[in-house]
Amino acid sequence: MPALSKLTDVQVRQAKPKATPYKLSDGGGLHLLVKTDGTRYWRYKYRFLGAERLMSLGVYPEVTAAKAREDHRAARLLLASGIDPMADRRKTKLLAVLSSETTVEGVAREFWAKQLAEKRSPAYVESVLAMLEKDAFPWLGKRPVDQVDEPELLAALLRAETRSPETARKLRTHLGQVFRYAVQHGKAKRDPTALLRGALRTRKGGHFAAITNPEPFGDLLRSMYAYRGELVTQALLRLSPLVFQRPTELRGSGWDEFDLDGRSWGVPMWEIPAHRAGVEFDTKIARTGWESHLVPLSLQAVSILRTLHPLTGRTGLVFHSSRNPGQPLSSGAALSALRRIGYAGKMTAHGFRASARTMAAERLRVNTDILEMQISHRVADSLGRAYNRTQFLEERIAMMQQWADYLDRLVDGGTVLPFKRVAA
Repeated sequence: MPALSKLTDVQVRQAKPKATPYKLSDGGGLHLLVKTDGTRYWRYKYRFLGAERLMSLGVYPEVTAAKAREDHRAARLLLASGIDPMADRRKTKLLAVLSSETTVEGVAREFWAKQLAEKRSPAYVESVLAMLEKDAFPWLGKRPVDQVDEPELLAALLRAETRSPETARKLRTHLGQVFRYAVQHGKAKRDPTALLRGALRTRKGGHFAAITNPEPFGDLLRSMYAYRGELVTQALLRLSPLVFQRPTELRGSGWDEFDLDGRSWGVPMWEIPAHRAGVEFDTKIARTGWESHLVPLSLQAVSILRTLHPLTGRTGLVFHSSRNPGQPLSSGAALSALRRIGYAGKMTAHGFRASARTMAAERLRVNTDILEMQISHRVADSLGRAYNRTQFLEERIAMMQQWADYLDRLVDGGTVLPFKRVAA
């Protein structure tokens, strides 16, 4: 029996509607269904496990005869392999939907939304998302989280590194959290950041430049107080020697971390969340139970913060950047200010910790255990267990005020300019 001839383009194009729907066969179960309104549908009629199935292959002319036949052949091959073509198509569509819901950006926002729900600092979460929006999402955001490989991830990190090695390192950390979250929730098989350790430039070794002698440190303080840059940068400079903390912790602080009225501890206090204290998201936090870090605030520190609050309080970030909305001042802000007042190569933002550690011990005779507890965050006992955050708290409260008063005495003899906003 001769094979049925295929429909010609003319037959398909000129198929006219009738009083009732009718079919034009193309062979092998493929046919064109012509509806009463003239709409023409490609259909594939077949049987699977004894049951009749009718598979839609599209509407003519959007789907041409050639395309319909191509899809028909693919469906028949699946059927010959024991696979239901319609079930396979539903699976493919479902996977596509799931893939769109598990993009890098989608998973990242889901992860950080949960961090926010777990009472992470809103300002910190916003700053991390701002970094991802700037340095990751434009290139990786729409990629399925389980399909990102090391080369494309490294390309994004190196792109950020050209602007700031520190940003690239933080970006790798934040993306690593996202990928590990995806693995834990069955959205990815692995964390591609794990194999990129050492791929980025590391910090140069050596000590940070610091002034540790009282007389030149007094000169530095007078120069800092005379600095007439932006109010936010002024505040960052003046607080740096008063709080003993790392520059990244101070710059990235949120207003919700500060209790200027002493409601919780009886004295003004800065409580740095565990995920920001020391090395961000250090794995040791989970292993040894590090807590948030308490920084007693001197009267001088509270005065600076109260002056700054009207300007940045609404942003959530203490040192909100006017150039990059939603982000704190850059890592170079304090260093640039120190350079402008003539201390390039002589003093760094990180150096204030060394200055405080050395002079408080040598000049004020503060117990080294108290200083280490206040400065290092990572003090532990002989068994490696972290000391409680309230260890030496009363002594640290007294020491922080004693230190602030000592700095005032170092400035004595010079003119301390009032702390006020500089006109734009």
